[in-house]
Amino acid sequence: MASTINENDQKLVALVSEYRVLTVKQLSALSQRSFQVVRRRNRVLEMEGLVATKMQRYGRSRGRPEELVFLTEKGAALLGDDGIPSGYFTGKVEDASPDHDLLVNWFRIHLLQIERSIPQLSVKYLDPYSRHPSWDTVDGPLLPEHDRANKKQEKSTQSIPDGIFSITSETEKKTLLFFLEADMGTESLAGPNRGRKDIRQKILRYQGLFRKEGYKRCEKIFDAKLNGFRLLFLANSAARMLSLCGLVREMQPSGFIWLSDRERMFSHGLSADIWARGGRNEDPPQSILGPRLACQLPVVYTDTKAEP
Repeated sequence: MASTINENDQKLVALVSEYRVLTVKQLSALSQRSFQVVRRRNRVLEMEGLVATKMQRYGRSRGRPEELVFLTEKGAALLGDDGIPSGYFTGKVEDASPDHDLLVNWFRIHLLQIERSIPQLSVKYLDPYSRHPSWDTVDGPLLPEHDRANKKQEKSTQSIPDGIFSITSETEKKTLLFFLEADMGTESLAGPNRGRKDIRQKILRYQGLFRKEGYKRCEKIFDAKLNGFRLLFLANSAARMLSLCGLVREMQPSGFIWLSDRERMFSHGLSADIWARGGRNEDPPQSILGPRLACQLPVVYTDTKAEP
């Protein structure tokens, strides 16, 4: 290891590996180190060839450009030498379109904020792309996509959620299961051909998973007894959220589907009353933690904290 790389730097590299692509703000929030310190150390990591950076405006080229950080092959090798699994991004950094991944990562960071702030709750997050062995049992994929128009199709493909996680109350010994869909507004709500890429078909698959109790395969993964799950749609804008709410209200039963948007998450945190249950946006918003634990927990980072 190069002499300029310290233990805290290696932790930054491991975070980039785990999350695939991060902004410096996200690295600051995850590592709980100041933005300025993380930006300075990131320059060192880049000079050492352990990470690569790319300037890009977040969200369809709006706002100020942010520096995106990716793991390099050399960074992956460094982690591998220390026995840390690597999420090395194998594509070209300049070809990446990470808006969706950044939204998912912001969700994960806000989810971590819940665990850090409410001691009786523990969160277990599973990256669906990690290919957990339980996904590939004889029962088939967790969320299969069936092409009904093609009767000769022998094999269904897999619909992959953007996140699967559990929240456990240690005091109540109760675990809730969640599926995350981060919606960037690029998929049609209900296409005329009922294609695999529209939201309606996606909801139908989750309704089937709920009705047939296919989610119980997650009991082994999360080591908990599960009775149902909640499907969270996090929209990239308030307007998109309202459109999704309209679709969800039409697709009963949909009480297990909760919807919010990016701005609500940033302003109040995931644990606040920001969610429209069952698409009923005209009703008072609710918290996914219930009324007793509902609280404001937005992610806050500082630009001035000194190097620890």
